[in-house]
Amino acid sequence: MWNRISYQQKNRFLPLMALAGILLCWVLAFSKTFDALRLNQDLTEQESLRNDISFNPVYTQRKLTALERILKAYQVKEELWSNTLWMKASAAAAKQGATIDYTVLKTQERDTTLAGMAQSLHCYGSFTQLVKVIDTLERTPGIGKLSALQLKGPKDKGNFSGAAAGGTRNAQCVLRLDFRAIANKEIK
Repeated sequence: MWNRISYQQKNRFLPLMALAGILLCWVLAFSKTFDALRLNQDLTEQESLRNDISFNPVYTQRKLTALERILKAYQVKEELWSNTLWMKASAAAAKQGATIDYTVLKTQERDTTLAGMAQSLHCYGSFTQLVKVIDTLERTPGIGKLSALQLKGPKDKGNFSGAAAGGTRNAQCVLRLDFRAIANKEIK
């Protein structure tokens, strides 16, 4: 029958046959591929939301606990902090054989970027003594946290024996320690 149809009549069936072929391809192959791509995209979004740690309650609780522990390390009794810092720093310096000066940081204008309170200590001694003082004060609770330190060598470079024997301050290393703390009204 197809052989008896003229060339012009075959051309009329061509768009219908092409449309039927495209429809057949869509049903057999393309629709399933598009459904698979859509499913892959949905599953990828679900996986990314599940792996997003900001929505994970276990991670959020662990993060909150860590932040509370850090904040607690900075919290001190406001009215006792100056004396507590001085006593504990003096004890640490005396234990290591270093000397200490205590300076309260006072500024003319309130620094709006400064959170909490600040204190500064100057220690004098040998390098080893000062490093031990730093280690001891860093582990001491209730005095805030060490925010900065500066260690300078002796000014009198020729007399190193004076640093170990507690000689003049020019023959000793100088350590400046800055502490920061946050006043906690709830600590009793």
